[in-house]
Amino acid sequence: MNEKYTKTSTSSSFIKIKAPEVQEKVTSKLKKTNSNFDNSTTWNSFLTTISILSVLLCFQIVISLNPHSGESQPPMFGDYEAQRHWMEITLNLPIEQWYVNGTLNDLLYWGLDYPPLTAYHHNLLGLIAYKINKSWVELTDSRGFESVAHKMFMRISAIVPFYIFYLPPLIFFYLNSKKTSPMSYALALLYPALLVIDNGHFQYNSISLGMFLATYVFLTNNFTILGSMFFVAALNYKQMELYHALPIFVFILARSINKAQPLNSVFKIAKIGAVVISTFILIWLPFILTGTAKDVLLRVFPFNRGLYEDKVASFWCAFSFILKRLPFQSVQIYLSTALVLLCSLPSLISLFRQPSERNFRLSLVTTSLSFFLFSFHVHEKTILLATIPSLLLISDYPSSVLWLLNISNISIFSLCVKDNFPLSVFLFIGYFLVSYSTFPSSSPLKRLLQIFSVSTGFLICVLELYGPSNQRFPHIYQLANAFFSCVHLLYFLVSFSLESFEKVKKE
Repeated sequence: MNEKYTKTSTSSSFIKIKAPEVQEKVTSKLKKTNSNFDNSTTWNSFLTTISILSVLLCFQIVISLNPHSGESQPPMFGDYEAQRHWMEITLNLPIEQWYVNGTLNDLLYWGLDYPPLTAYHHNLLGLIAYKINKSWVELTDSRGFESVAHKMFMRISAIVPFYIFYLPPLIFFYLNSKKTSPMSYALALLYPALLVIDNGHFQYNSISLGMFLATYVFLTNNFTILGSMFFVAALNYKQMELYHALPIFVFILARSINKAQPLNSVFKIAKIGAVVISTFILIWLPFILTGTAKDVLLRVFPFNRGLYEDKVASFWCAFSFILKRLPFQSVQIYLSTALVLLCSLPSLISLFRQPSERNFRLSLVTTSLSFFLFSFHVHEKTILLATIPSLLLISDYPSSVLWLLNISNISIFSLCVKDNFPLSVFLFIGYFLVSYSTFPSSSPLKRLLQIFSVSTGFLICVLELYGPSNQRFPHIYQLANAFFSCVHLLYFLVSFSLESFEKVKKE
């Protein structure tokens, strides 16, 4: 057996030691050291997560204490009443009447206009509400119902899904990302616009957005079937998930094609298609069997409502002072569709040519921005469809993504004012100060430009609250906000689209 000798520091004599024994001891010590390091890293991640979640829950509770959408404002009472009314309808009426106008279901009074999974969710909440206090969901008699106990139930119903659906995939993504810093992690989890819209305005966006994030996690980890099922579920909870459909389709297609094995590629794509169709049929089966599937579609896609929805930062609204004078109303739906596809195409081409995870994230952001800016009937809250995918890009483009997030906060301020929650501006300013003190721009000039940009946005918000009124143009500040935000979103659309091609050239 080969032997090696080593000289000790305490003696001039040589001691005979077997080489394998030395190697085994060193390896054992290294494993122990690495194990301790891993445990320390995991423990630090655990402490960071718990700390962020504690702050997050405090924010949600504080926001929930503020007035909600339409509080004590008859006859419609706002989105809070819409969610409660859907619980009332789905609990008390047979399923074939949920989306159909009738004496007991007046569609002009918050008729259901989201896909089946939203209806099923509200049916479950209605059952829980009935067990607690049946007066909360009594048919027709509970319209506009407001009490302290009911508000607590409704607020909790919006907070719980956030932790069940939305946070797990987002936390998983960040804890498994090599570039994650504690601050980028915190800024992603504490993104104010989602908190204000779901816990203030009152929505359940965290459910569909959470299923979308789960889709991303599953697809990028090669669980394609599971990812496809989750996206079908997201799409059947809120139809706005169509914003993400094109990149997801292209990503799955590009990664399924194997030129060396074309038959296997066809089989794989067919299997995914069968799963998608089967999941759709399963979700829609009650409406197919009752013959009301067409009624659901007509409610889910209300093309008759036109291009405009309040003062939104979309292209159509921001430039309405010019566009309303142009004679294109008869073809506006075709023009809208063409612009969405045209602006989405560059990043989709890049993604198909090189289906990397980063290109996937870039395409999700640019396609969503294209939909938000140019699609039909956009609401303020749908900016979340573009900003939530951008959270996955903070580690790659921190300066640009945080700029986008801050602009998106400003873009929903008019909605906050309408909901009697103007104090949200302080939450937005705090987020801005923390984000820009933590992630300075690579260029001092760009940093100065971004600070000036966001500061101008906050000035518009202040003017909306305290500026002099204009009788001739009563909505001048809301329109200014829409125009300001839209111009920035157009810039981000172009910037991230170009970045996707840059990455193709480099890789």
